[in-house]
Amino acid sequence: MKVLFVGDIHTHDYMIEDIKRLDKEYNFYRIVCLGDYVDDWLSSGYDSIETLNKIIELKNSNKDKYILLLGNHELSYLGFPCSGHQYNQEKEIQNILLKNIDLFDLYYSIDLGDKYYYCTHAGITNSYIHGVLNKINEEDFYLYKTNSYIKNLDTMNNDKLHSLHLLNKVSSLRGGIDNYSSMVWCDKREHEYFSMAEKYLIPYQIIGHTPVTTVSNISSENGVLYFIDTHSTYRDGRNIGDKSYLIWNDDKFQIVK
Repeated sequence: MKVLFVGDIHTHDYMIEDIKRLDKEYNFYRIVCLGDYVDDWLSSGYDSIETLNKIIELKNSNKDKYILLLGNHELSYLGFPCSGHQYNQEKEIQNILLKNIDLFDLYYSIDLGDKYYYCTHAGITNSYIHGVLNKINEEDFYLYKTNSYIKNLDTMNNDKLHSLHLLNKVSSLRGGIDNYSSMVWCDKREHEYFSMAEKYLIPYQIIGHTPVTTVSNISSENGVLYFIDTHSTYRDGRNIGDKSYLIWNDDKFQIVK
């Protein structure tokens, strides 16, 4: 089985061409995009609309192969604005997302070798599990009468539009006031801290969101977290990362360009 994992796209349409090129070479079983298709420092709202339409077109070309996850910048147009928000084209972007919301997921899990990997935009910490996914109350009616964080994660995914407020958890590391961040907001530094402090409840993850210079990981006896946002840029457009991709091929992870 061959799988391609794609980090934050942020209107970089060359990445969509990369996806097609790599798929032609490897013939992937799954292609998992980790969210943040819209917004970039030097892009316009029209660029966001164009990229969003292109990624939706890919999904519709093969709905089983392509997995599209939501990121914090998609959340921005669903009621929780963040930096880079394109206010002039806000309604158009929101309408595209709402019309196609069933094509997107909050997470994706996949069995690779003898490990079960969870893919989200920003990763799931124990604090988010304890503070949100394990929290049962009548206010969050759709979590009522369940006590498994995986079941609650499934329930959120199946009722995305009623779960968005549970994703709006942002720690000070990302300019927020919460004690921890959600799976669309968590910074790599939170994962670094928690991986040293305690045993991860979800030990194998593939994560975007935090720009890295190349595909990298945090490894421990408990598991491994891969970080793959290698295409993001600085405010002036300079590249932060080396534009690499993570793939699963021949029963092992590889880095390709």
